Amino acid sequence: MPGWNTINNGVLIDFFQMKAFSYDPVRDSIFIEPGVLNGEVYDGLQSQGVAPVGGRVNTVGFSGLALGGGLSYLSPSQGWACDRFRSLDVVLTNGRLVTATRTNEYSDLFTALKGGGSRFGIVTRYEVDAIHVGTAADKTYWGGTINYVGPTSAVAVVKALDALVYSNKDPNTVTIAGVRYLNVSGTFTAAAVATLFYNGTEAQFKQVFADFLAIPAVATNLGPLSFNDVTKVSSPSPAPGIGARATNVYGASALYPGQGLFEKSYNNWLNFSINFKDELSSAFWTITPVFQSQIDVSRAHGGTSFTPPNGQLTFFFFFFISKSLRAGLDRLYYETPRSPGLPLYLNESEDVQDALTTYSGYEKLKEIYRKYDPTRFNVQRMVGPNGL
Repeated sequence: MPGWNTINNGVLIDFFQMKAFSYDPVRDSIFIEPGVLNGEVYDGLQSQGVAPVGGRVNTVGFSGLALGGGLSYLSPSQGWACDRFRSLDVVLTNGRLVTATRTNEYSDLFTALKGGGSRFGIVTRYEVDAIHVGTAADKTYWGGTINYVGPTSAVAVVKALDALVYSNKDPNTVTIAGVRYLNVSGTFTAAAVATLFYNGTEAQFKQVFADFLAIPAVATNLGPLSFNDVTKVSSPSPAPGIGARATNVYGASALYPGQGLFEKSYNNWLNFSINFKDELSSAFWTITPVFQSQIDVSRAHGGTSFTPPNGQLTFFFFFFISKSLRAGLDRLYYETPRSPGLPLYLNESEDVQDALTTYSGYEKLKEIYRKYDPTRFNVQRMVGPNGL
């Protein structure tokens, strides 16, 4: 979130030197310090054939991703990143260092940190499940990216996403897809990207993603991949450095498929982007499916602070790179559809959306926060999720 990594009239703690991570084959777990980036732990452990359930962007830190829930290329079969927590070393606001697990005296703190963000303490070490993904030589995945250009293809991608999320029951199916509009001399040009993987054969890939393969594409980059290869495939997000002199604005929602909400969301975003094109450098609309298989795995591991109800769903977010944008955003947030009963994904929400208040465990989160920060030190002195 904008501003969450800064502080005025206070102390900023930077974990960039806490970069240690290791695999313990006896415990079959991975230990990660909070300064580690997703790509660093993937690369560092690939020779041992293991990986954490970590982020899809290698330059993003594991810690913040996991505390916000954590969507991963492994999520359809392995759950959220936070579902794989085993133990968390946490510094509380009173300075005490405790270790929280699912079953010890700090089990409530453990649950709160599974998606509740950084309000409850500073996590100085994670122990997480090791997922056996194979080494660089194990090309168990098939997939890559398909690029499309033009508004007709963009709408076709949106419809293909809706159909996939509605019908897919296969936990080996992995995708993130979206549309980007670039402001070229005042004219918005559409470019869609589908990042598609199947943990299996080429034939299985082609069957699952037939709708995407049928859309006319301008570039296709598909083939056999190891898991480490998968982590290096570009996702539909801005490159590092884009918008460094601009304002980056996020927003998020959660939708059920098969009800026309995907297209409504897309059209709202598109209309906003066109109406405010003079204020935008570019705009993004991105969908991540959450299949029932992911929810089942999560529940089997104790659930999270935001566990959604059963059923296929998606998290989507929109992202703008703007010169001076603010006007109209509140209306866009209001008009963007959201299926009742679904939580917002904290890591992709704008702070004004108050994602924590949408959680199924919101009342319990507030109770846990009062227990571990009775003086409200964190919310008074640190920018972060609202609602506690």
